[in-house]
Amino acid sequence: MDAWGKYESPDCFHRLEHHCADVAACFEALLRDPVLRNRFERATGDADFCAVTEARLTVIAFLHDFGKLNAGFQFKVRDRNALPPGAPPGKAGHTGHIGEALLCCEQDDVCEALGLFDMCRDWGEEGFESLLLAALAHHGRPATRPSRTGGGPPELWRPFAGYDPLATAKLLRDRSHAWFPKAFEKGPPLPDSPALAHLFAGTVALADQVGSNQELFEFEPSPDPNYIHHARKQAEKALRRTGFRRAERPARAKPSDFRSLFGHKGHEEPRPLQKVVEEAPLDRPLLILESETGSGKTEAAILRFAALWRAGRVDGLYFALPTRAAAKQIHARVREALTRLFPSDEGAATETVLAVPGYLMAGAVRGRPEENFKVYWEDEREKSPEDVEEARQGRWAAEASRRFLAATAAVGTVDQALLAGLQVKWAHFRGAALARSLLVVDEVHASDTYMTELLHAVLQGHIAIGGHALLMSATLGAVARTEFTGAGRRADPPDPATSEETPYPAITVADGEGESQTWKIEETGRSKTVSMRVEPIIADPERIANAALAEARKGAKVLVIRNTVESAQAVFDSLREGDGDTLALQVGGGPALHHGRFAVEDRRLLDEAVEQALGKEGRALGGCVVIGTQTLEQSLDIDADFLMSDLCPVDVLLQRIGRLHRHGETKRPEAFTSPCCVVLAPEDGPEGLEEGLGGGLMRHGLGTSERGGGIYRDLLGIEQTRRLIAKYPAWTIPDMNRMLVERATHPQALWELAEELGGRWLAEEQRTHGLAAAERGQARNHTLDRTNPFGELSFPDLDEVVRTRLGEDGPRIVLAEPVAGPFGAPVRTFNLPLHLFGAPGGLPSKEEIETSRAEATPEGLILHVGNHAFLYNRRGITRGEPCA
Repeated sequence: MDAWGKYESPDCFHRLEHHCADVAACFEALLRDPVLRNRFERATGDADFCAVTEARLTVIAFLHDFGKLNAGFQFKVRDRNALPPGAPPGKAGHTGHIGEALLCCEQDDVCEALGLFDMCRDWGEEGFESLLLAALAHHGRPATRPSRTGGGPPELWRPFAGYDPLATAKLLRDRSHAWFPKAFEKGPPLPDSPALAHLFAGTVALADQVGSNQELFEFEPSPDPNYIHHARKQAEKALRRTGFRRAERPARAKPSDFRSLFGHKGHEEPRPLQKVVEEAPLDRPLLILESETGSGKTEAAILRFAALWRAGRVDGLYFALPTRAAAKQIHARVREALTRLFPSDEGAATETVLAVPGYLMAGAVRGRPEENFKVYWEDEREKSPEDVEEARQGRWAAEASRRFLAATAAVGTVDQALLAGLQVKWAHFRGAALARSLLVVDEVHASDTYMTELLHAVLQGHIAIGGHALLMSATLGAVARTEFTGAGRRADPPDPATSEETPYPAITVADGEGESQTWKIEETGRSKTVSMRVEPIIADPERIANAALAEARKGAKVLVIRNTVESAQAVFDSLREGDGDTLALQVGGGPALHHGRFAVEDRRLLDEAVEQALGKEGRALGGCVVIGTQTLEQSLDIDADFLMSDLCPVDVLLQRIGRLHRHGETKRPEAFTSPCCVVLAPEDGPEGLEEGLGGGLMRHGLGTSERGGGIYRDLLGIEQTRRLIAKYPAWTIPDMNRMLVERATHPQALWELAEELGGRWLAEEQRTHGLAAAERGQARNHTLDRTNPFGELSFPDLDEVVRTRLGEDGPRIVLAEPVAGPFGAPVRTFNLPLHLFGAPGGLPSKEEIETSRAEATPEGLILHVGNHAFLYNRRGITRGEPCA
């Protein structure tokens, strides 16, 4: 009996050594890419990355599936009743505990037959062990560290019913010697570098994913001593089609002049900000760009990518946004520019992927999931079968969220990038895919300690092996800037007064190890003075709705941004009691609001409606009220005449103000030619905010309590923001940005405020400081430290916890059949927040998720998930009564 590596039926299987060859050939081809090879060379440190080392890594990649030779795995596809007595366990896997066969005394004969002992002796024990363990992690998690006491049940490794594991082991050894002879020549020991092992683990996982594509690597059940030649040919084709190997090198790309990239009319040259970014030194891996919203940072990021890409320093782009709505809108802008940048004959492999789970979009083409993990793309009916297959392979990265970072270009949420730096499944795969790309993170600010710490960890690992990154913000404080550049790990940040003197707008270039330089960018010429006032009505949704309606009746586009979904829903309910049904945002023939708790299909409708109501293009006539949450505040190119916002940290408030009078050329009603922002606050100033010290403002997203925290926990920063509004009733932006951010976020400034207020506020400062330290510690506990030896690595079961902390959705519910949603369109996909699954019942089981159903009622759809019920209507998803 021959060992199989991929199996469909007794007559249709792929031999184990052939599948191993496919993966090794893909790994070889990946290393031939100059950018990824550069990352490997950097990861080895001072070690020699020569042809022998490369061949040895390829052999270890070839052995990634050696665990499959165990008899339990080979017989798990057989009818257990038809097997003779003494059959080995039928559920045996091939990674994890099976990987403990490495150097285990009970299985010395297997290791000897594979040649592992010889490799360990001749190639260097420390480097070889960690790299083999890294190869065993190709299914997304580290394998168990080898011990001298394991290796699985002995019967897994004994001959049974015509199959001999030792014979398969010897065959793998012989094939490795014949197919990769360079590996067995004299050479330096394998580098014992943790960074190399971590990168190798992700690259092998990537090679395994590509090499498991049956359309490109057809099953071959017959033994073939020359199979490696076929595997190498197919690997080259696979990596070119999926975008890892470009037919044309960067120097032959189209020019990156401003007009050819962006097609602007009447704007032939880049703004000073964009020119500075494009001309920034290419040998500095980290850039931090600080400038007001609407100043052209998105175009600057594309210019930076074009410069790096043409110089051969990156092979891809991942553009990370804070929200799905922002990612969707920016995707179109990035897609159009990159269509002009990339050579036209590269095909689907260079289409810009929308890296948002559930959207399935590559370039301008949408996809639809089908059975067996297939995707139908809407342009397939226009193509020949050969072109369809090639296009599908080019859109490979768009078809699964774990592959998003492997796209040549992708625009998505920052969570996708952060998952590359956490102890969760597929982290190494994501990190290796990201290594070749420019990572752009938009709307960076420091209000969330946990997220800031995670981003810093991702940047450290990315830059350490030669990756490039660009951080963009309108509101980054000195403390966060020194942390990101690496200086904050060695010295304290500058004091508040010195921090306020830092230029703005500004660019910081850094080597990622603590050395950086910041200089001022010539003014963009864009400036606005915003009238600021506080209204103590945060707890009165009726007054908020009436105030918004009053401005809308005058013809204004009114944007109301609340801190929580429940607060937004309360204003929406009050708005509908009068004539608000007609002045509210219209979707599907009726009023709507915008937040994250809608079906995926309806989120698309809501995004399009907001863009139509407040976007630059096709701005509808007449007044309207758009109510929403943080989904409206970041990266969206929308333009309101009048803004109402809940009180929030100053950096967040400045982001929201970025949606007010965003486009200076917009024609507005006479009463709204000057921008005005109303900030909704508790009554009685600091005394009202002091209620939040005991959790009294958590319903408005502010403060903390013993049961948990609100969205914005630092009430000292909130109070300082309120005071800045009172002291400066007119904010000139961007001139005042630096001062506002430093005075309301710098730890020393907030400590001075606590001393001034005294009493409970001093205790609050200590508690806030302690919470931040705890958040930082928790983030570090979750972080994947790529300086740790791979052999000491094990992932705790953190996936659910980490997704919750990142703000990702909880269980993904996909109904068996679409049903009519509240806006009239069919819906079937729901990403439910985890906190909605409170008692009773807790989180549903996998079976309960898969059997979810929807029931139409006069109040809306009732979504049944296990013993949980949720109401879904124009307000979004809310928790219903438990099912009987």
